[in-house]
Amino acid sequence: MRRWPRVAAGLGDAGPLDAVYLCNHGAMITTEEEDGDGVFTAAVRAAVGADVPIVATLDPHGNVSDRMLDSVDIVVAYRTDPHVDQFERGEEAADLLHELWAGMQPHMVAVRLPIVPPNVSLFTDEGPFAEMVAMGERSVSADIANVSVLGGFAFADTSHNGLMVIVTGRDNEASARELARDLADLGWSNRHRFICDPTSLDEAIELAVAAGENTSLPSMVFSDLGDNCGAGGPVNTLWMLEALHGAGAQEVLIVNFRDRRLVQAAQEAGIGNTMTARFTGDDWGRDDEATYSAEARVLALHDGHLVARRGIVAGKSLYAGPMALVDIGGVQVVVTSRAAVGNDPVYSEALGVNLAAVQTIVVKVRSSFPPAYDEFVRPENMLFIDTPGRTSPMLHRMPFKRLPRPAYPLDDGFQWTNPLSEAG
Repeated sequence: MRRWPRVAAGLGDAGPLDAVYLCNHGAMITTEEEDGDGVFTAAVRAAVGADVPIVATLDPHGNVSDRMLDSVDIVVAYRTDPHVDQFERGEEAADLLHELWAGMQPHMVAVRLPIVPPNVSLFTDEGPFAEMVAMGERSVSADIANVSVLGGFAFADTSHNGLMVIVTGRDNEASARELARDLADLGWSNRHRFICDPTSLDEAIELAVAAGENTSLPSMVFSDLGDNCGAGGPVNTLWMLEALHGAGAQEVLIVNFRDRRLVQAAQEAGIGNTMTARFTGDDWGRDDEATYSAEARVLALHDGHLVARRGIVAGKSLYAGPMALVDIGGVQVVVTSRAAVGNDPVYSEALGVNLAAVQTIVVKVRSSFPPAYDEFVRPENMLFIDTPGRTSPMLHRMPFKRLPRPAYPLDDGFQWTNPLSEAG
């Protein structure tokens, strides 16, 4: 936590402040502290004093602690997953700061449910989480300043994990308490819908092989759930690559695979030449050396400086490090030197790939790929694949140590009473 004194000192040097806006993810842990965001926000509060308004925007995958809530005046969570409303939530935070300056008294009411949802149940187009977010959005009124619903980030494995409802009332608590109670009741009544039911790896391989043999079949996107870069996946697990190549799948593109040494080998081989590609991957859950070798042809090279054109990164500068496109018997792989989220077509298009001609696109990301590839693949053909790995949403496989228990879906058959109902 060595940096927090620097933050506090910087705030002190800035002199008297009218307000502080914090733009954090909300699921930070460190080697020393499971509540990194709570410690950070508490340090900010201590530096600026009790009377300076603090408004924080958070990703809905944030894990909100009591210390964090005690340190800020209002929490504003994104309402979309994929997260395409950050700008709008920043505007909302600014508007709320103006209200605080004008004298509005915020009353935050928060309730944490004993639900630790897998991330695939937290989309906001449909499903139980979407319904909670929509109900909250409809309920913003003269009495309700903000409604934030956060699914949390299970892989952080903290004692403050859990589906969270935060309602901020304007100048009174009664309406906020009632709404927070109703939202929590809705979430609990739908707890059995917060599950993960992905496509098996074997079934996915069968689909990819069939699509390669019959290109009149619809194109697909496979989300490699066990290696979700957005959740901390290393972007180099081997199970999907091994299975596709071993089955002889054709017209397949994997975006991306992080392997700096393989990029260097491709550069040395040169475009158009063949080489033995040795993919070195993550050894989590494996009993071998986590490598896979195959004869490959180098199709293209790139310096990795990119400008995104689609989805949540549209218009942003990206850097994947030096890149190579290699083909291993019908499976093309975008190999990057750095961990790069394959959530924009530019990663492959910069290497000359015509995505409209690809039958199966494999991405190592869970949420932000649909708006990147929906010009090539219909939503019903975007599939979540149950692969092994550090970010598998099959939470019963994870070695959790600090999660509050019991928690659905890890545990079932227990009772929970809404504490806001108990309070009347």
